[in-house]
Amino acid sequence: MKKFVVRMLDATPAVVIVAIEGALMYIATGTAKSVFTQINPLCAAWYRFGFLALLMLLWRRPWRREVRNTLPNTRHDWLITAGCGFAIVAMNTMFYLAISQMNMGMAVAIEFIGPLGVAVLTGRNWRERIGIVIAAVGVVLLAGMSLASPDGGHFIVGLVAILIGGSMWGVYIIMGRQVANAGSPLNRLSVAMCIGFAIQSVFLAVPAVRGLFVPPQTATWLVTEGGWGILHLLLLMFVVSVFSSFFPYVIDQVVMRKTTPGAFSVMQSMYPAVAVAVGLLFSEFPTVWEIVGVGCVMLAVVVTFSGTSRVRHPVRRDSVDVVD
Repeated sequence: MKKFVVRMLDATPAVVIVAIEGALMYIATGTAKSVFTQINPLCAAWYRFGFLALLMLLWRRPWRREVRNTLPNTRHDWLITAGCGFAIVAMNTMFYLAISQMNMGMAVAIEFIGPLGVAVLTGRNWRERIGIVIAAVGVVLLAGMSLASPDGGHFIVGLVAILIGGSMWGVYIIMGRQVANAGSPLNRLSVAMCIGFAIQSVFLAVPAVRGLFVPPQTATWLVTEGGWGILHLLLLMFVVSVFSSFFPYVIDQVVMRKTTPGAFSVMQSMYPAVAVAVGLLFSEFPTVWEIVGVGCVMLAVVVTFSGTSRVRHPVRRDSVDVVD
């Protein structure tokens, strides 16, 4: 079965895989967003990331002797791994807080500020500078039009959250490369996720567990279904974690073998548009100016990362830009 899936992915054009992957990823994210009426978005992020960390542990099994030999063995390496884990959990948590206050397409677009910022800081040509200017125009359009709306006070919470999340994406790209360059990145990433989950649990474990038994006033089926409601929510968040994080990450390992990092980055520019399209299924209707703003960010990604195959792609949350 595994060989059949790999052969099928190898035979499918990379751009088609990325498009389908994005659709599945944001459908799962939209489903998670619908859970926010049952449990706090930050608590939902804790369950999603917890399931992801568990799946990564079961996949990589870092307790095996041959895997333990590939894990960090110096204080510096452990600090980098821990920093990587913190960046991963921070950007995921802030993303969920953001989409509780704004449309998915807007959040996905604004979050690209992170990798674009890294490109500007590390780049040496005109593309990075032009790209960040175009992206800034897009973000200003998205923020300006939304803040001018009657519920702009709520939007600013989401805007601050997604800017923090985007910044953490940038931090993760820098630290993720160091993890990858140290060798056996998938093994180290599984440990980094456990560290990140431990940090997240310090703040969210108690509220997340309490939220199952003392739901917010907005909760409906979590209350009416009783014990089945708790199981319902946990199973739903497990499925969300699989389709929005684990499967996309595994599929990326195949896609990155089929294309250059620069081309992969350009393909990722379709994600904001895919998120907007999927958002329509969840009754998220963007305005004309919001569509223009999202388009600006997509154009910025294309301009920034289409110049050379040597440019490393803006690694998605939950992944590393080197194949193990």
